[in-house]
Amino acid sequence: MFFTKKILSLLILLAGITLSAAEGTFNELPVKVVLFPIREATLSTPIDGIISKYNFRGGERFRKNDVLLTLDDRKFKNELRRTESLVKEAEMNVAFTKQRLEDNERLLKNDLQSEIEVLRSRFDWNVAIERLETARINRDGAALNLLFCTLRAPFSGTIEKLLIREFEMVRAGQPVLAIIDDTELLAVMNLPSSKLSAVKNGLPVTVKITENNRTVRGTIYEIASRADHRSETFEIKVKINNSKRLFKAGMSGVLIKLGE
Repeated sequence: MFFTKKILSLLILLAGITLSAAEGTFNELPVKVVLFPIREATLSTPIDGIISKYNFRGGERFRKNDVLLTLDDRKFKNELRRTESLVKEAEMNVAFTKQRLEDNERLLKNDLQSEIEVLRSRFDWNVAIERLETARINRDGAALNLLFCTLRAPFSGTIEKLLIREFEMVRAGQPVLAIIDDTELLAVMNLPSSKLSAVKNGLPVTVKITENNRTVRGTIYEIASRADHRSETFEIKVKINNSKRLFKAGMSGVLIKLGE
């Protein structure tokens, strides 16, 4: 009789779990949830330079296209002025060689100039045109380098870490700061493989964050294409609106409900 009652209680418990699952509440296992930023990046500068100023510090928020840092631009301003001067010089040389070509062509028609001089004048004019094009390319490159002295935010978010101090030299391609976009967060979790048929992108998911004891709802943003055969689970990512800044990347919690 004792064993019969125990088996009956177990069957009732299993029926309750099945009913809860049908209603959408996830009670099979405590599923851990970890919050990640929806986007993150480690930024670098395309040129060598000295960092003049950071406009934001670690943990401070910024908006897209805000200037995050500036490099000392004095050298690049001088280079731009030099290349602009070379462009003007090349333009004058083109005008001069063109005029000389036209004069020689006119003299040739009057038999006052040799054909070889006309050919030489045309060659000089063509060379002057090519040198002007080279000067313009150099000027555009100098202007681009000057533009690179200002590093702007590619998206709105938060400064995670400054990797180089102000007034230090930085090389082209060297990481200078790390940023994250935490206006939205991804709640990452692993579900039992048996639940694969029950989930789809856009499905509502409710989680509870341990650190602040808040319950939040999001929707499935991404489902892993491969399951983990060792744990018999698969990963999903749930997008959560964090516009009120109630949560931080790195916080953790548990899954409460799948579905409405």
